[in-house]
This record gives sequence, C-alpha cells and structure tokens, in this order.
Amino acid sequence: MRKSYVRLKFLYIIIAMSFILNTISIAYFFPPLSSDLKHSTVNSRTWNANILSTIERSTKALEKLKRLLSNVMSPDDQPWIWISTGEYPSVPYQPTKLLNEHIAKTLYNVTKLPKSVINEVNRVCKRLKQCDKAGGEIWCKLFQKTYVNTLETTTTLLDDNSTYIITGDIDLMWLRDSSAQVHQYLPLWNDSDIQRIIEGLIRRQIQFIYSNPYGSAFRLKLRPNPPSDDSLLPIHTRKGRNVHVAMHNYELDSLCYHIRLSYSWWKQSQRTNVFDDQWLVAISMIIQVMIIEQHHTQISPYRYTELQNNYQGIPVAYTGMTWSGFRPSDDPTTYGYLIPSNMMASVVLEQLTEMIINLFPEQIQLLQQIAQLRADILSGLNTYGVTDHPKYGKIYAYETDGFSKYLLLDDANVPSLLSASYFDFKTPYDPSNELIRSTRQFVLSKNNTLFFEGKYASGIGSQHTQARYVWPMAIIMEGLTMIIDNKTKMDLDYVWERLEVSHADTFAMHESFNVENPKQFSRPWFAWVNSLFSELILTHLDHLEEWLRYRRPANLDQRLSNINQRPPNIVPRLPTTSRRPSNIDPQLSNTSGRPSNTDPLFSNASRRPPNIDPQLSNTSRRPSSIDPRPSNIDPRLPNKGRRPSDVDSQLSNINPRLPNKDRRPSDVNSRLSNKNRHPSNRDRRSSNID
Repeated sequence: MRKSYVRLKFLYIIIAMSFILNTISIAYFFPPLSSDLKHSTVNSRTWNANILSTIERSTKALEKLKRLLSNVMSPDDQPWIWISTGEYPSVPYQPTKLLNEHIAKTLYNVTKLPKSVINEVNRVCKRLKQCDKAGGEIWCKLFQKTYVNTLETTTTLLDDNSTYIITGDIDLMWLRDSSAQVHQYLPLWNDSDIQRIIEGLIRRQIQFIYSNPYGSAFRLKLRPNPPSDDSLLPIHTRKGRNVHVAMHNYELDSLCYHIRLSYSWWKQSQRTNVFDDQWLVAISMIIQVMIIEQHHTQISPYRYTELQNNYQGIPVAYTGMTWSGFRPSDDPTTYGYLIPSNMMASVVLEQLTEMIINLFPEQIQLLQQIAQLRADILSGLNTYGVTDHPKYGKIYAYETDGFSKYLLLDDANVPSLLSASYFDFKTPYDPSNELIRSTRQFVLSKNNTLFFEGKYASGIGSQHTQARYVWPMAIIMEGLTMIIDNKTKMDLDYVWERLEVSHADTFAMHESFNVENPKQFSRPWFAWVNSLFSELILTHLDHLEEWLRYRRPANLDQRLSNINQRPPNIVPRLPTTSRRPSNIDPQLSNTSGRPSNTDPLFSNASRRPPNIDPQLSNTSRRPSSIDPRPSNIDPRLPNKGRRPSDVDSQLSNINPRLPNKDRRPSDVNSRLSNKNRHPSNRDRRSSNID
C-alpha cells in the first residue's frame, strides 16, 4: 500500500511540472494578440456574418429596384403593379394616362448634317475614288448613304435637351438600336452638334429606363394615325404597354447597350456633364435588374404574356449568369440564359466600374454589387455556358437553362457569339481565347443551323426571318472580328464582295437578303445595319482601298447587272407558328399567324419608304409582279399548252389538259386563292415589319 501511494505522489508531481513547463512555453513562443489584430479578427467575423447568399442578394436587389422606381415617380404617376393579375398579366407595369403625361416637343428633325459628318464623308470618298473608278464610285455612294442614314432619317431633337432616334421603318426607339446607330459618330465628339445629339440620346434613354427598366422599345407618345392604341385598350395593357413603353420584351442586351454608349462617349470625349445623379439612378436600376434575374425563377417579378409557363418562361437553375427573356432579334429565348448577352454584360460591367470609380468614387456599395455580379457571370459562362461539340471541341453554346440543356447555333443579331471579340470579351478562364476561336469556326459553318450558303452569298441568318436569308449585319461582323493578316486577307475580300452584292441598287444595307437573289430582301430602311456597315468601312478602310485597287473581281459588275434585270423584291419576314415574332398580338393576328395592321406597333405609314409594295405576296414570299417561270422555257411552245404567265407557279397545281371551265381563270391573283391561309390586303401593309 505504501509503495502504491509513493508511486501516485510521484505521478502527480510529474503532471504538475509538465503543466508548469507547458504554460511557460506557450507564454514565451505565442504572445497575446495585439489590439489591432484582435480588432481585425472581430471585423472579419462581422463581415462573414454579413455575407449574403445569392438568393438574398437578388431579394434585396428587388427591394432596391422598387425604391428607385418609386423615387423617380411624379405626384401624378400611377403606382407600379408588381404581381401579375388578370387585368395586368405583364409586370412590372405602371398604368399611364395621356392627360397626365408630359410629352417632349420636337425642336426639329436632323436633316442638315453637322460639318464634321460632311467632312468625314468627303475624306473617305476621296480615298475610295482614287482606287478604282467604277468600284470607288459604288463604295463612295454606299458610304455616303449608310454613314449619314441615322442622322438624315431617324433623329429628332426634343425641347427637353434629349434626342429621340427611331430604328427606321418601325417608328419606335430601341435602347439597343439607338445606341448602335450613333456609334460611328463617336470619333467626331468635338463637334457641338454631335455632342448635342449623343448626350441628348443618353438623356432620353435614361427617361425610358425610368419608364420601365424591363422594356426594350419606347415611344414619345401614342401615334395619332390610325390604327392606334391611344385608348390603351386591354389588348395593349395586357402586353405591358403604356404611353411610352411600346414593347415589354426584357432583353438583357438593351441595358448593356446603354452602358456601352455611356462608357464609349465618356472615354472618347472625356465629357461628364450628362453623367449626373439621374444617370446614376438609371445605372443602379440596371444593376438591380441584372442581379434580380440571376434568380429569375425564384425572385423575378417579370411576367410577359408571350412567355410560356404562366408568362414566366421555362424554369432555369441558378448559374451566376443573368436571365434574358428575349434575344436581340426580339424573339423569346428558348433556355433563358443567353450566352452572347452575358458576354456583353461582363464587358460593360467592367467598363462601368471604371466610370464609377472616376465619377462617383463614393458609391462603394454599387461598386461591390457590380464586381460580384461580373464575377458571377464570368464563372457561370465558364461552368454552364461551355459544351463539347463532336467536331469543334469545347465551344460556347448560344443558350442554356442551367439544367444541362443547350442551344447550339448563332443568330445574326448583335450581340452574337460571332461578335464576342467585337465587344472585346475576355475571360480569365480562357486567356488564350481558344474557346472564342473554336466557337467562331462553328458558327461560320453549316453546323450552325442558321448559316446559309448560295449563289451570291453565304452567312448567318436569323430565326426572325425566313430560311436562306442571310443578314448583312452578320457579314459585317465577320469583318469587324477578323484579325487581318496574309491568311485572312482573302476572307475580308469576300466580306466586301458579299456586301457590295447585297445592296441591290439601293446603296443601303438591309435586314436580310436571299442568298440566291439579293434583289429579294427584308426591311429596306434599317438604320442599325447602315451604321454598322459604315463602321466597318472606317475600321478597314486601308484594306478596302487595297481590295478596290487590286482584287475586286472584274466580273462583279456583270454579276450585279444580271441581278438588276429583275425589279426589287422586298420580302416580309417569315413568322412561324412555333416561334411567333414577339410583337405580334395573338388577339389581333389572323389565321396565317402574321400581324394585323390593327396593332399600333406597326402603324408607320407616314415614315415608311414609298417603294414598299403593300400587296406583298405572303406565301411564296415573292411579289406577283415577278414572273416565276424559269428563263429556259421554250418560247416556241403554244400558249394553250403553257401555264398562264400571271399565275404563280409556286401556288398553282393545275392540270393544263383540263378544259378551261375547270381551270383557274388566268386573271385571278394567286395570292388570294386561299383565304384561310393568307391575310387580307388590309393586313399586308405591315407584313414586312415584325
């Protein structure tokens, strides 16, 4: 017993000595935290406690958007409606009354060109004419008409110091189109007239964003010429329209274009007077909308009657990217996350950061929101926007839903996958731009279902127009995104050749044209593409001179003259039953699915070009004035054995051996032969404007 006691006592002594030694060692080797470090630790813990989840950020962004819109309301304004109802299914929506609206008055339409614009036209034409007499004259006329088209035909200065710019044959102002329409004038920033026009445009866009940050197309007032929606009937208000909001389509790129215009003007001119508190509020609205739409299915208030799934669109998963209801073509997205628009968003958010740091450095919270949003988008593009193609390897998809569904194609409208480098899109996840190059190869191949190739041209079309119609906009974008070297020089030559063929003696660019016959085209008055075309000339003027002088095909004039034997054939866009153009009112459309001209969106008789045939064919897509018979029909055949010359071969299916009484009379217009399929004549006036 005594031995056990001694052993326990000895063990206690050892434990006590060990404890004392450990305490001394800790005190010596690990001194107490300094007061600064303690303070830092507390702040870090507090910061971690304040980190919001992504869905909480979207929720708070919605709350802030509501506050911002409430703050810019006037006392006479109606309250905003945020929850979809039977009366107002398209939200957010603000009812308006014409009597309460302040309508800016027109000072004058810009018809007298600024001196700097005239000088630029003369400078370019002088260089072009010195290269080649025939080709130089053609390209001088092309530049003269396209460069000034926006100023001469679409621009109106208003008495509130703003500028209203319509898109062309549709008498509405798109945020996207109007921004792109003036881009070629930015280098002329020192001209006071240009300053008034562009800064006025930024002011007008701010007011329209206040009207509805989810809107894409706007108007100054309800058009008085019938048919009109000046009464704002339920068929109009159900679609989210009010006095100023003409289209409730939410298109992410529209908001991006406002930021791009603001940054480009600030960077080019260093002028800051237009970037005031009103501009900052509009910018904050844009950022809140983008953050909200990161959680579209769970948080977004946006509803629109043209979307499925109870007007919300198909369910999407969180990806970090921000959702878009519609594409830049005004067509609804299939899977919600539009990759090209998110690419553009990542670029303009970086540009916006630079602006705010310089102009509003105290806006710390807004800068943090922008930085987080951009990081989320870039991560989402890399994680969810890239897919494997069996031929081209890893490429960017056009759309995804975040649930592993992808849409592999590219549309001509900008932003597009092809235009990524035009906007200077860069990502840390692809520093060598391998994805951009492989994606470019894909979209310019027949693997892209919207790529068409024919006798006179090849290029990318759109689901907004019919098959085998390519868009000059996409051909232009091919040229603007080329890295010019000895290998790609011939590719740019082909860009010039296709564009020269496409103008069809109008010396203007069009929305789209038939690859087999450029005389068949849609939208003869489309200012956006004219501006983009003149930008291409200014960008690659040296190469254009070289092509005109040395490599323009000698037989190009002959090829054009062969086309010119046929009169212009202005072809309306082709709607489909599965994807109806977004501006066709389902309550007004006829059985053919084409828009009735009772929809006020299409009432623009006073400004539409006079050469648009109101009796355009809508089935064969060709005017009946063009003889559809092949040129190689033997003229020696007797008339009684031949089909009547005025009956469209694409519509008639008549046995010529039947007696006359059983045959269709030769003077019956084939376009009226099927009333169940074709709209009446009164509906055709607007058929080329979807």
